[in-house]
This record gives sequence, structure tokens and C-alpha cells, in this order.
Amino acid sequence: MRRVSLADVAKAAGVAKATASRALSAQQHDVGAATRARIQEVAADLGYRPNRAAQSLRTGRRQLLGAVVPAGATGWEPVLRGAAEQARKRGYHLVLHTVGTGFDATRLAADLTELTIDGVLLIGLGRALPAPSREDGQPLSTVLVDEELTHADGTIVRTALWNAGRTAARHLLDEGRTAPAVLAPLESTESTTALTQGFRDTCAEAGHPVPDDRILGIDPAATGGLESFLRPVDGLFACTGLLAVTALRTLRRMDVAVPRSASVIAYGDGDLLRHADPPLTVLRLPHETLGARAADVLVDTIEQVIAPPVMVELAAELVVRGSSAP
Repeated sequence: MRRVSLADVAKAAGVAKATASRALSAQQHDVGAATRARIQEVAADLGYRPNRAAQSLRTGRRQLLGAVVPAGATGWEPVLRGAAEQARKRGYHLVLHTVGTGFDATRLAADLTELTIDGVLLIGLGRALPAPSREDGQPLSTVLVDEELTHADGTIVRTALWNAGRTAARHLLDEGRTAPAVLAPLESTESTTALTQGFRDTCAEAGHPVPDDRILGIDPAATGGLESFLRPVDGLFACTGLLAVTALRTLRRMDVAVPRSASVIAYGDGDLLRHADPPLTVLRLPHETLGARAADVLVDTIEQVIAPPVMVELAAELVVRGSSAP
């Protein structure tokens, strides 16, 4: 069966071949929206698939994106899934590169230079790299998907952390909670700092400020003092799911009814939180959307549709369950 060509699409859409080419590429700014939509619809109906070899010869691009992820870590799989699917839609393939927790950032940047890729996604590495380069010495297009690099140089796609803290506070305040508090990991990170700040700013605006002694950093395995911390609290924001589950268990030992006497909301989601008693209200991270948006930003950078650096923040979704009042 003969492959559908760009000329076939142009003829069926009633436009010039050059117009069809622009409408089906990232360089769409000089093609009207209605014309572009018609051409894309015709291409889909005909089953048109671009000739990648010809594109590579014309543009000098290999249509390959790298994705660097931490080996042994969890949580990045849906991000990678969203990135791979969106890359495919944009005409690129994703190749995976894993690194250990103690990776050498300089060595990794050098390794990326040796890969025949057009750009790279750095997913959940927790720290920045020296700027990787292409074989010709030009900067390699790079996008970071990372919540810990809130102030790093370069292009970052992440959850809107301050806004997530604000959403948690608003939910508790709207329930009528007047004694809010924050439970954070013992080792503070940039993400927990941003979450906590958004929560505190919003509570203060509503006339229920969160003093320093209402913010506790703990190790979930060592919960000494947690009961005394929780005793006056009627609205708790936990910066991790594990901390939220620990708080629920402690409140149960204290005979504090959740959500009648106190509400608990967690940042992040997972099976442990959905099956807690009661199931936890959460701010769910938009993992697949983060991956898809990161792939879009990376391709747009490669194809010079946008100029880096840019910051893209996506909203976390509030999912109300049994740990907060309906």
C-alpha cells in the first residue's frame, strides 16, 4: 500500500505543499488557525505520517529526545509516560538513561554530549547539572522536571508548589478550621519550604496565622512529641503522604475524631493514602501532564518556537476524601 505523502495531504486540503508542511510542523505561526486545523484533520483522516528520514536530512535533527531518571526511585514513571506519549505526537522518540543516587553531575553532562539526541529531559534528579552540550559544542536543549530545583537556572517544569500550599490552606479554612499547622520532613527541602510558605501566607491573610511552633519537622519513624504538637490542631497540612498517615495514626491514639474534630490534608497521592482510615484528602500531582508539557517545551525549544529559559508551573488537583469534612 502506497504511503500517504505530504503532497496528497496538500491536494486533499486544497493548499500548497509548503502550507501543509508548515501546518504539520512546529512552525505554525504563519498559518491561520482554521487552515491549520483543516490540514491537520485531513492528514489524520488520510493516515499521513511524516518521513522522518527526510525531516532529519532537512533539519539536521535526529528526532530523538533523552530522558534521564534516577534508578531505584519511584514516582517518575507517570511523568515519563506522559513525556513519551507527547514526544511521539510531536514526531520524536524518547530514549531512557538512568543514573544512581550518587551520580557525578559533571560526568553525566559529558555523557549526554556523546548521545545522538536533540534534547534531554532531566526528571526528578534533585540537583542541576553543568549545561550539557551537543557534539558541535552548542548547548543541548534541556528541560528539568523537578520540584526540588525551584530556583535553578534553565527551563523547569514543575507543580506550582506555593499555590498547592495555598489550596490546602483554603480548603481547611473553608471548613472553618482556625488552628492550622504544618507537618514537614525533618530535612527541609525547597519544595517543602514553598508548600509551607503558600500555606502560611494564606492562613495569615485569613486572620489565622501559623506561628513557628505550629510547624514541625519530623522523621516518620521517630514521632516523639507528635501528640503534644497535634493536641491543639484542628487543620493539618502534611507535606508528604507518609507524614499524613503517621498523623492519622497518632490522632487515632489520641481519640481525636477525623474529620469531626480535625481535618488532615496531604501533598501527593498513592495507594497508601487512598486506603488510609479515613482515606486522605490530597493534593494530587499532575504527573503525566508534567511529562507531556515538559516534552512540548523541549520540542518547542529544539525547533526554536520558544527561547529558553522558561518556568512552567502546573496546578495540583485537590481530591477531597474522608480525612476532611465534606
